[in-house]
Amino acid sequence: MAVLIMLTSAADTYAKQETDSLMLQRVLAYRQSVCPADEEFSSNVYLSYYFKTEKRNFTLMAVPSMFYISRGKREYAGETYSSLMIRGDRIVKAVRQLNTGTIPRHKDAMETVTKYLMPNVYGVTMFGPQVLSPFNKSNIRLYRYDITGLTDNRVEIVFRPKRYNTQLISGSAIADKATGRIIKVRFNGEYDLVNFHVDLAMGIDGARSLLPKTCDIDVKFHFIGNKIRAEYHAVYDNPIVLPDSIVNSHDKQLMAAVRPAPLPPNVKDVYHREDSLNSLKDTAATKKKEESKWKKVLWDSFGDYVVNRTKGNFGANGQGAFRISPILNPLYLSYSGRRGVTYKFKLNASYKFSLNSDISLAFNAGYSFKQRQLYFNVPLKYNFNRKRNGFIGVEIGNGNRITNSSIVDQVKNEQLDSIDWDKMNLDYFKDLYVKLTCNYDFSDKWSVQPGLIFHRRSAVDHAGFVAAGRPTEYYSLAPSLQLQYRPAGWRGPVITADYERGIRAGKADMDYERYELDVSWKKQFHTLRSLSLRFGNGFYTSKSRNSYFLDYTNFREENIPGGWNDDWACEFQLLGSNWYNASEYYVRTNVTYESPLMVLSRIPYVGRLMEMERIYMNVLFVEHLHPYIEYGYGFTNRFFSMGVFMATRNTKFDGFGCRFGFELFRDW
Repeated sequence: MAVLIMLTSAADTYAKQETDSLMLQRVLAYRQSVCPADEEFSSNVYLSYYFKTEKRNFTLMAVPSMFYISRGKREYAGETYSSLMIRGDRIVKAVRQLNTGTIPRHKDAMETVTKYLMPNVYGVTMFGPQVLSPFNKSNIRLYRYDITGLTDNRVEIVFRPKRYNTQLISGSAIADKATGRIIKVRFNGEYDLVNFHVDLAMGIDGARSLLPKTCDIDVKFHFIGNKIRAEYHAVYDNPIVLPDSIVNSHDKQLMAAVRPAPLPPNVKDVYHREDSLNSLKDTAATKKKEESKWKKVLWDSFGDYVVNRTKGNFGANGQGAFRISPILNPLYLSYSGRRGVTYKFKLNASYKFSLNSDISLAFNAGYSFKQRQLYFNVPLKYNFNRKRNGFIGVEIGNGNRITNSSIVDQVKNEQLDSIDWDKMNLDYFKDLYVKLTCNYDFSDKWSVQPGLIFHRRSAVDHAGFVAAGRPTEYYSLAPSLQLQYRPAGWRGPVITADYERGIRAGKADMDYERYELDVSWKKQFHTLRSLSLRFGNGFYTSKSRNSYFLDYTNFREENIPGGWNDDWACEFQLLGSNWYNASEYYVRTNVTYESPLMVLSRIPYVGRLMEMERIYMNVLFVEHLHPYIEYGYGFTNRFFSMGVFMATRNTKFDGFGCRFGFELFRDW
């Protein structure tokens, strides 16, 4: 009898596991069964929000978009109404038409939370490139599932991560048993200093069933003693369509007309207190009003330009846009052993003439405190055919201080015994360049880019050159041609061939000919894993007596170091800057593997904070380096990114170093 009970129990368990597996597969396959990925539709979304500051101190001012709630009242509330254009499960265009609330100057706060308002439930990641969804087949090995039948038509799916990590969530969902459609889902997570609880009611039919109908979010933000709680309520597919001419209006009466449901009590109370305060305002003396206004303008300007990112639009229909990085922000500081601390600053502006043409201007600068050198580049780009990536670009900037031993040797050979050449800094030259390019993509596989580049290289130490009667400035002018071939289109490897030929014109008297070949490929795998590969080769085939400077297009040091996502992959981290222009040839290979769940992610407590990890290997062959190899490991989290590297030179140990960059509020 006992044996029979055990066999029956085992059979029931096996049957339940098989049923649960089929149900889970049905949910995972629902996205592909619904609609084409490129189906396009519009939606009107209403959003209400409420902020309560439980604790705060002066450091809250330094948090992007939090300046205006870092002082004054403890509670703020507001509403927005926006029109969206959605393709598949992605927003391709969003226009905010109404914006009312109690935050001064109708500013946004905690903007990073808005990406949680439309989770891509069935995607690999739920919020852009972040947080792995439990309802995508690529991620099921990362989660545990418990499925319980609720009715004949519905089941509950409880999910939790096998390993606690900031890229994973836990929660439960209600799904339709017959189709696998998720009806409701709620989950908790923690990412980028934000603890969030999300409660979704999904749409019903077609592509709309892949997106939420309503979304409620509770958020907690804790940072250096600051405690902020926020609530968001979003309603999609509202029936009222506003005219396109209404953009970012602050009309309260119109907002009341489009509001789909009565305001929650907390938002209503904040509005009531604000209205009462406004009605009781005393008309003070004109001088006092002017002083108050002056102080307010000064304080707001300080917040906008010093601790906040400044961005906005201009033009009759908002075709123009600009964005200025804050003056004080730890995100713009980085450190490497060679450059020391580097401070960065960025400014971007653009103007759209049409959907297919625009113009953009950027100013990128970085100051190395160790080198005491300011680096900058200013690219101006006119896109005349965006569909074919057709553009004309002009870039002005300064490169690394380039070395040239040939010129120095000639100067030292001068018969001037009274001069001690070794005490002079003759090896280094400042480099100012102007580059003109034109690009056009004939297809997804072929691109051509002719160009013209001008260099003015001037000696850092003029004295030795003047004493020897040698010029302190050297000029070059060179037409160039770049061909790019993408065998598998934009998703596959990229093969780039560069040719540059120096010509004599005016002061430019350097004849040279240079060829380069570069092959790069970033292969994306499931669960945010990727493999970056790069191979490059360059060489000079001719060089006149005056062509002293060796300067490559694809083998150069990054002057203005970026963060984790900019330039850490496929770059040399410990290689001295002189080696980039010391050889008439180079051969390079770079390999980087990236994953969110690799080494440190397996360590308790520490692992739950890890966002991404990398393993590096960089190999270089140039004159006197056969080979130079770097090995490295790096990671990034909500606070900072860090890499540690070891180098060997001609099979012998050549050094150890690290690289550090702030990632705090990177996505804010």
